[in-house]
Amino acid sequence: MSISNPAAKTLESSRRRRRWRVLGLTAVTAGAVALVAPVPADAGGYLVRQCTAATPGAQAGWERTADSYRQRSRCSSGGGLQIHHGGARAAHGRYGAWSWEAPAGATFSSVRAAASLTRHGGHRGELWAIPERGPSLRFGGEHAAFRVHSRRGELARFEARLRCVRSRGCPSSPDDRAHAYVRGVKLRVRDRSAPRIASAEGDLLRGRVVRGERSLALTGRDRGGGVRRLTVEARSSQLAGATIACELGAGFVTRLVPCPRTASVTLRVATAHRALATGPNTIRACAEDLALAGRTNRDCERHRIWVDNECPDSTREGGRMTARLGGGATATVASNRRAAVGGRLTGADGAPVAGATVCALTRIDRRGTGVRLAATRRTDAAGRFRIPLGPGPSREVFVHHAHGDEVISRHGLTLRSRARPALRLRSPRRPRSGDQLRFRGRLPGPFCGGRAVEIEAQLAGGRWQVFRTARTNRRCRFAARYRLRATTRPTRYRFRARVRAQAGYPYSSGHSAVRSKRVAG
Repeated sequence: MSISNPAAKTLESSRRRRRWRVLGLTAVTAGAVALVAPVPADAGGYLVRQCTAATPGAQAGWERTADSYRQRSRCSSGGGLQIHHGGARAAHGRYGAWSWEAPAGATFSSVRAAASLTRHGGHRGELWAIPERGPSLRFGGEHAAFRVHSRRGELARFEARLRCVRSRGCPSSPDDRAHAYVRGVKLRVRDRSAPRIASAEGDLLRGRVVRGERSLALTGRDRGGGVRRLTVEARSSQLAGATIACELGAGFVTRLVPCPRTASVTLRVATAHRALATGPNTIRACAEDLALAGRTNRDCERHRIWVDNECPDSTREGGRMTARLGGGATATVASNRRAAVGGRLTGADGAPVAGATVCALTRIDRRGTGVRLAATRRTDAAGRFRIPLGPGPSREVFVHHAHGDEVISRHGLTLRSRARPALRLRSPRRPRSGDQLRFRGRLPGPFCGGRAVEIEAQLAGGRWQVFRTARTNRRCRFAARYRLRATTRPTRYRFRARVRAQAGYPYSSGHSAVRSKRVAG
């Protein structure tokens, strides 16, 4: 039944004049009880019990719009939360009420309670379900014995009232002839408010490179049922986590907000965890709320960390380090040539550090590849080092000096590699016009399968002309053929294989050594 306009006005005015008196609440946790309405995939739910034999406490608010309405709490004895009238006459629409309000960001998907509701002298006992939107609904019949009543919907509030419904007012009702008693209240909460990470800080996030065990202090906040867990994750694994103490029991809770609205923990994270690889990693700091029905609401904040647990621990401690490739941060070499990274390690006072371990780590210039330890060297008496890097693809180079859990690093070095294909040329011993030339070769790896290779010949004037295009097989080999035509006089031909820069192939453009062949006319 829809509430009348005077009652709606009374409800609004009562909220402005509301005086709350919250009784002690005994908490028992909401079990995995499905909500009456379907639970959204991203929303948690829990069952709140109030004023029952197992949970005699009640976290109910008391309000009244006339002083003649009185309240009693008899949950422990089974009498429930009671409202009666005594004293001065009450005007039409005045009432006293016990009420439960859904937490911010949540609703009651159903309410269920046993109630004793009577009517006398114009006073009437009532139960009210107040939705988020739309008119308020009165439910439950008039009877002296306790009977169970329930209501479903997206409800913001549940009330038990004793109200004056007589237009000329209501006199005192002696001996509780008019009353509203309620007990055995069960409120199913649908928590639609996702928690959030309010702050994340600690030495896990400080410094360019981390190793060993590091700390991360997390603070989470939630408007709904409160924060239940704070975790640190990487990939699909949990690195560390803490469960927050909540007002829980056997399958239900006893508080409308069973967990703290704000919770803080300091977690210890082992950077050697299998979910963290040497090199850059993405970690997630996550907050979860309580869900005893459906999935939890959660929020994660991403952070980037650079981990190195591979560089050997140095017995000598340095303070500052310089490093370069050739004469600067970038060097270019042929793919079959070596390179070297060099630099100097000093203490915080600028004095050279001799005998200290310095590492070179590399990552192939291709998306998704990992960082590996390439080589280590010790510094000389002047604190200098030179670390050789073998032939291979284009790479990022990271130079580290580790002492305990502290790392001094030099990043931003790039070694570019020009592809140098291998090429062989086969033909008759003394080829003539009409004979066939056969070209075979191989590209440097890795990731060299299925790559396009151009076979070029040098024309008069020195210009190179593509006359065949081949593609490498899974073993990175390629082959091509060409039949000589229109060679009318002895001529020396020059050939080479050229590979251009290609997506996913970690080399810049380059060509093979030149192969030549004299052809008789």
